[in-house]
Amino acid sequence: MRASESATPTLARHSVSPKRTGAHGSGSGTSNSNQPKHDVSNHVIENVRKGTVVRRARDFSQKTSVRVADCEDTVVYLLAPAQHVSIVGCTDCVMVVGAAQRAVRVERCRGVTVIAATKRLRARNARECVFHLAVAEPIVFMGECGGSVVAPYNTFYNDLEKHLVMSNLETGGCTKWNELVEIPGGGGEESARDGDDAKKKNKTAVQRMPPECFAPFIVPFRGEASDTDESRNTSNTSTTDDSRNTSVNAQITQANPFFVPDEYVAALDLKVKAVASLRKSLRDADLDDATKKELQATIQSYFKEWLSSSGAMRQVYELARIERG
Repeated sequence: MRASESATPTLARHSVSPKRTGAHGSGSGTSNSNQPKHDVSNHVIENVRKGTVVRRARDFSQKTSVRVADCEDTVVYLLAPAQHVSIVGCTDCVMVVGAAQRAVRVERCRGVTVIAATKRLRARNARECVFHLAVAEPIVFMGECGGSVVAPYNTFYNDLEKHLVMSNLETGGCTKWNELVEIPGGGGEESARDGDDAKKKNKTAVQRMPPECFAPFIVPFRGEASDTDESRNTSNTSTTDDSRNTSVNAQITQANPFFVPDEYVAALDLKVKAVASLRKSLRDADLDDATKKELQATIQSYFKEWLSSSGAMRQVYELARIERG
């Protein structure tokens, strides 16, 4: 995601359309819905700029289709099972899709990182995007998708495995992240012209991420307390017939449940070892107190500069606001 222009989130509109009515509302760039919406068939998040949006299982039912549209420089966490997820017209965003039972669709996006577990994914005119996927079918790219890359799934959250079971997604079956079907010109007249240009330049539209570029993504949220309490109560009162459901509800995911190829694991290990080596060098350096303080101040200064230039500082403030409720 590109560097932010400002550390202060602007006002943004969120739309939730119950039963396809298309109702609109307004709110701040940070959104954490606390109202249950289990009667809706569609859930829409749109026009969020420089914000953070969090949706959990309490916000919509498993049968809901979610649409994220026209967002910019925003992180969206869909930490809940859904039927379909559509990501349309977004720029410089991160989309974390917990479990989409049927499909994820990405269309007319640029610079978007999509982390998703789903049965199938279709992308149309998705330029310079990154796809970290656990998917059961080959990925279909249509139109102009130049600069995009695919990679293994790289995150987890407490309820992920429970949501995978609810969505009928098996970790052993979602291994097609590097199997691609590319259809240049599949996105209309404009994409057809772009596809012809790409062919003339003899370049591959979508590529596999080099292992050295692979890194984990941290979801900064724990499981919902209400879900944990409900699971505990259910375990005390359930019958034998409900024991399997109880075990699923009580399951807590503590690591990425999907297979990651050895070359990506090895690349991560090298990064971990490099950080450990740097820390050891700093710890064992024979420096006087004044030099140590100067070194510490320099490191902190560079870190603060990175927080500001990357937009991470804004996200930290928004996450803290969400945690406070």
